[in-house]
Amino acid sequence: MSVYRVGKNLTLNLDERKLFKGSTEVFLPELSYRLLVCLVERAPNVVTHDILLEYVWQGKIVSEDTIKKRVSRLREVLAVENMQNSIIAERGLGYRLNLSVKRDERPDSLKEELQKPSKLLRLQSHFFITHRVLIGGLFTLGIIAFGVLQQIASTKIQHADEVAISLSISDESSELDVARFMGLQDRSKIDSAISELEGNFKQASNKIAIFSVLSELYLTMYKLYGAEQDDLIQANHFALKAVNASNGQPWPYVVLGNVQIEQGKYKNAIESASKAISLSPKWVKAHAVKSSALNHHGDISRAWHAIQIAHKLQPDNPLVQKVRAQVLLNKNMFSWSARHLESLKASSPQGAFYLLTQAEYFLAIKDYEKAEKTLTELLVLKPDFVEAHLFMASSLELQGKIDKSIDHLERVTNSQSKHALLAQLLINLVDGKDSRTQGKALEDDAYTNQFIASLIALNNKDSEHFLQLVEQAVQSGFSKDYLLESNIIYTSLEQQVHSDKLLKDFQALKTNLFNIKQARRVKRVPIL
Repeated sequence: MSVYRVGKNLTLNLDERKLFKGSTEVFLPELSYRLLVCLVERAPNVVTHDILLEYVWQGKIVSEDTIKKRVSRLREVLAVENMQNSIIAERGLGYRLNLSVKRDERPDSLKEELQKPSKLLRLQSHFFITHRVLIGGLFTLGIIAFGVLQQIASTKIQHADEVAISLSISDESSELDVARFMGLQDRSKIDSAISELEGNFKQASNKIAIFSVLSELYLTMYKLYGAEQDDLIQANHFALKAVNASNGQPWPYVVLGNVQIEQGKYKNAIESASKAISLSPKWVKAHAVKSSALNHHGDISRAWHAIQIAHKLQPDNPLVQKVRAQVLLNKNMFSWSARHLESLKASSPQGAFYLLTQAEYFLAIKDYEKAEKTLTELLVLKPDFVEAHLFMASSLELQGKIDKSIDHLERVTNSQSKHALLAQLLINLVDGKDSRTQGKALEDDAYTNQFIASLIALNNKDSEHFLQLVEQAVQSGFSKDYLLESNIIYTSLEQQVHSDKLLKDFQALKTNLFNIKQARRVKRVPIL
């Protein structure tokens, strides 16, 4: 039995793979558990990064930032009242546990006592040997009598056996309640949910639902807590497991579609959502995910059609309202978008994704101060929300607060999100670097690839090529006005050109984008 007493009130039981704070069990995700065991077993010594990679990540190469964040999460779990730093980072070496560790093994004397036969047992044994013949005879007679009774009631007994077998088979397969894990945004609750689901899905009958929820939880972790690639990989892993086990159920395809949107695989996401719709034509979530994928892909007409179907089925559904508000922004229909946001505010006033959509609305209507205020509120709640940092960078630099904007762009650059390259290119423009940056393009996102390529051209002082690529991006569906309004981009272009013509052409491009979005407007919108 291997039990460690850690600090004043923590108990780590290696045999049962459990951690207790006082008498309360603390649920840890697998990586955090392995990290804790690695530190405890080597305390008070420093554990090098190589050992951590081998033991915790089992040889997989991960970034220093990933290790730091995993250590930070474990610190939160091990936090004690006197604010002692439970895990110390030794610069250039690794990490060590800063809590006392005592191994609690069962004493050898107790084992010896358990092995000693008592006098009472010896007497009982003697009594049994003396009378074994008599007892054996009586037992044999009992078996014979029982056999006679079985022959008399054979039909009833056989029926009873069949019922018992049926019940035992049913009892072996239990269904885990996954509804309580859906929609979580708090990190500790997500960690606990993941730990419980991963620890119990083998015994559960509803594996498809468990895999789907696990994918959604990992995707939420990726979005809200630092955009760690490991979380996105896990989200994709469980989505594919759900699809492989789906047996014609639509949920796994919607889950996979959401992961593919975050990966930038918008065509694949559209196909996944379409598959879900074919299996369940009236499920609004499938239509909403398809609309979101089309909206990201720049196909606003089809995005509008998809979200209209969902809206007619369930006009008050929060997901439908959020996606419809986003599509309406790309049609310059701001008042209708605002109405959806008001409805969302009533249902989830502090929901992270609602606040992000509200900030995007303020950026679209060029109310940058309100965008900053909303994003400040959001980043207090979710300080590692990478996309919120990107929006904050735009809202600040559009107010002329370049230095503050750079701080948020650096947060995005240091992440593993699909926005990291965009942020780095904008920083390079501020620094005046000739970066010659080569980024990994998203697989089927034409307009984003063209916009990124335009920024690379601007970084490389090729202003004419920059304008050509921006024009191609706009024609392919690029709709983010606030990026074209960027002071960083305009200032860099202004410094490079030697005539007003290119600047006028750039202004004409922005006007063209506005006109394209205006042309998407519909004359009549169904009443909300």
